[in-house]
Amino acid sequence: MTGMGEDGAHGLGLVKAAGGMTIAQSEESCVVYGMPKAAIERGYAVRVIGLDALANTLQAQCMHDRKVGSKPDPDDSRKAAGVGKN
Repeated sequence: MTGMGEDGAHGLGLVKAAGGMTIAQSEESCVVYGMPKAAIERGYAVRVIGLDALANTLQAQCMHDRKVGSKPDPDDSRKAAGVGKN
């Protein structure tokens, strides 16, 4: 049996492995800390922020990506999800 938040933590690990930006919610701003805690303990969360900072963090990242010309690879999400593997 897996612990609380294991499935979400695993998914965040796949996103990180595919090169995606990974953020976990801080313990102080969580009602239930299971998934963020599991993700942070495994090193899957590059950033840990409070819920109140989430929107500004995502907006700043999007603006940065536009400025540097970063474009998402549509195949990355499929790779992370294991789609198309033999």
